[in-house]
Amino acid sequence: MRRGALVILALLGVSSALSPSTYLTPGDKERLKLVLEPAWSLSDLAQVLYASAGYKHLGQPIPNVQGVCNFVKSSVSDGVTVETLFLASSAGKALGCPIEASASSVQAVSEAIREGASSQELFHAVTAASNLGVDLDAAKVLRATQMALKKDDSVLSLGYAFHVGAQLRGEVGSIFERIEDAVVQADEVDGRMLQFEGGLSITALVLSGAYKLAEASNKAPPIKPDQAVKFANYLMSRKSVQMSKGVYYLLEAVSMFTNNKFHVPVAITLASNVAVSAEAPQVQVRVTDLKGNSLGSLKVTANSATRESDEVVIISKEALTPVSSAEGVYELDVMSRGPDRGFYRLVVSVDAPDARLVGHTAAQLTFKVLTAIDIQGVEIGTADSDQSTAPNLKKVTYPNTLAEVLVADQHQRVMLRFVVRDTASGRPTEVHQAFVKITHIDSKREIIFVAETDANDIYKFDIDVSNSMKEFGGVSGVYSVELIIGDASISNPTLWHLADLSLTFPEAASPTQPQDYTYKVRPEIKHVFRSPDQRPSSVVSRTFTVLCVLPLLMLLIMWAKLGVNVANFPITLSAFAFHVGLAVILGLFCLFWLHLDMFTTLRYLFMIGIVTFFSGNTMLSSIAAKRKEQEVKMVYGPYYNRSYRFSQLQQK
Repeated sequence: MRRGALVILALLGVSSALSPSTYLTPGDKERLKLVLEPAWSLSDLAQVLYASAGYKHLGQPIPNVQGVCNFVKSSVSDGVTVETLFLASSAGKALGCPIEASASSVQAVSEAIREGASSQELFHAVTAASNLGVDLDAAKVLRATQMALKKDDSVLSLGYAFHVGAQLRGEVGSIFERIEDAVVQADEVDGRMLQFEGGLSITALVLSGAYKLAEASNKAPPIKPDQAVKFANYLMSRKSVQMSKGVYYLLEAVSMFTNNKFHVPVAITLASNVAVSAEAPQVQVRVTDLKGNSLGSLKVTANSATRESDEVVIISKEALTPVSSAEGVYELDVMSRGPDRGFYRLVVSVDAPDARLVGHTAAQLTFKVLTAIDIQGVEIGTADSDQSTAPNLKKVTYPNTLAEVLVADQHQRVMLRFVVRDTASGRPTEVHQAFVKITHIDSKREIIFVAETDANDIYKFDIDVSNSMKEFGGVSGVYSVELIIGDASISNPTLWHLADLSLTFPEAASPTQPQDYTYKVRPEIKHVFRSPDQRPSSVVSRTFTVLCVLPLLMLLIMWAKLGVNVANFPITLSAFAFHVGLAVILGLFCLFWLHLDMFTTLRYLFMIGIVTFFSGNTMLSSIAAKRKEQEVKMVYGPYYNRSYRFSQLQQK
C-alpha cells in the first residue's frame, strides 16, 4: 500500500506541504480561454463581461474588439437597470472602450444608492458609478452599506460590501473591520485549503474584495500568511472550472494574489520529469506566482532529500542552480550523490527578498530515482518430481533464447533461477514485478506465475507439471517461456523470451477441441425474452366467469322470490347518493376486472368511497332517528306531540 501511494504521488508530482502545489500552466490558460470563447457570439452581456475581463487577466487579445465595444454600448439605453449599467460599464472598462454616462444613467445610479438596498445592489451601483466617472456621496453610500449589513451579514453580503468600501473615498474602517468576521467563517479542507460556503464564486469575491479594501485603507488585512496560502490552494484546486462565470471569478482572485501589497503566494513545483536517472540526473524546480510568472532572482535551497523507504538523507542544505534557459527554474544534480533507486522527498525553501511572498518555505516535492537492472545467473531446466536425480539446468544469457526446446511431462518439474542486480551498486535487488509467462504457441493461451526471492535474494520459479495440469487445461504442446521484470523505479523494464518448453499431459486430460485465446471479435450476444406462459383454454375461462357471476344471479333470484321492501326506501338526497355510490363501486370493480389497472381503480375508488361513506352515514342516522320517533309515539300516544315540543324548547 505504501509503495502504491508513493507511485501515485510521484506520477502526479504532488507537493504535500502548505506551499501551493500548482499554478496556471499554459495548458490551463488555453483551456480557460476556450471556456470563455463562446461569449464572442455577442448574445449575453454578462458573458461578454466574463470573457473580456478573463482575456485581460490571461493577457490574451480580444477578437473583434470594435464589434464587442459596439455591442456593449448598444446595451445601454434609457431605462436600463443598474445591473445592466454595471455589466456594460465593467465590460467597457476591460475592453478599453469606456461607456459615457448619460443623464438617465446618472439618475439610475443615484436612486439605487438608498437605505434598504442590498449589498449586491449597492455594489452594482457603486461600481457602475466608478466606471462611468460619476461622483457619489461617500457618506451616503457608507450609511446604506452599513444598513445593508445589519439586515444581511452573510459572507456573500460582506464580499459585496468589501468591494463597495474599496471604491469609496474617505474613512471606511467600519467595513474594513468586517474582514475578520468573514475570514473566521472560512471552512478548512484537509488542513491545506480554506474556502467559504458557496464555492469558488463567493470565495473569490470575498478575497478580492478584502485585499482591494485593505489596499484602499492602506492597512494589512487580518489574513495570516498561512491562511492566504490555503486560500490560494483552494483556488488552484478549482482551476478546472467549466463555467465562464467561475473562470471570471477564478482569474479575478488569482490576479489579485499575484499583484497586491500584502500576500503573494509562491508556487514551488517540479519543472523536470518526476523521474531522474543517469541520462537525466537533475531535479528541476520551478518557483513562480499563481499565474506562472517568474518572481525574479531568488536563492533556492534544498533543505533535504530523503528516501521514503528508509528515511536515508542524501542531500542536506544545498543550493539549487538557476537554469539560464528557463526563467524561474532551478536545478540540482541528484545522481552525483549515488542514490539507490526509489522514491525521495525533496524539501525546498526560498529566501525571498520580497516580504509579500508567502508559502515559500519547506515545500515538499516527490521524485524518484531510476536505475538500470541486470538479470544475471539465469538457469532454466527440468527435474524429476520425486527428486531422484539432480536437476538438469541450462544457463541462458540475456537477451538470448535457449537454443534447444525443453521437454517435460507429468513426472517432472520445470525450474528457473535468476538474480536481479542494480547496475549502479552491483547489489542484488528486489523488484515489484517478477513474473514468468508461459504461452501456448498454437492457441495463444497465457498462464502467468510469480517468481519469488529466497533468503539470498535469488529469484526462483518451480512448478510441478502434474499438479499444474488444471492451470494449463491439460493441453499438451510447445509453450514459450517469457520473463517479465518491472518496477516503478527501474529504467529498463524487461520482457525476455527465455526458452521454449514442450509439455506432455496424459491423453485423457487433453481437450477434444483446441481453443483460441487470442483477442478477436466474439459472436454477438442477442437477448431473448422469455416466452409467455400458455393461456388456459376457453372452457376454463368461461367456467370461471360463470362461477364469478353466479352469486349475483342468486342474489337477484332471492330478491325476486322473497320480495323487496321498496316502500321503506327513504326519499332523500343522501339515500339516493348512497345507493348510486354502491352501484358505481360495483361497476368500478367490473371495469377493474376487464381493463383497469390497480392504481387507477384505487384512485377512483377513493373519490367515490368518500361520497358513499358520508351519504350512507347521513342516511342511516336519519333512519335511526325516524325509528326512535315512531317508538316514542307508540308509548306516549296523544301526549307525544306536547311532550316532544316541550323537550325541544328545553334544548333551545
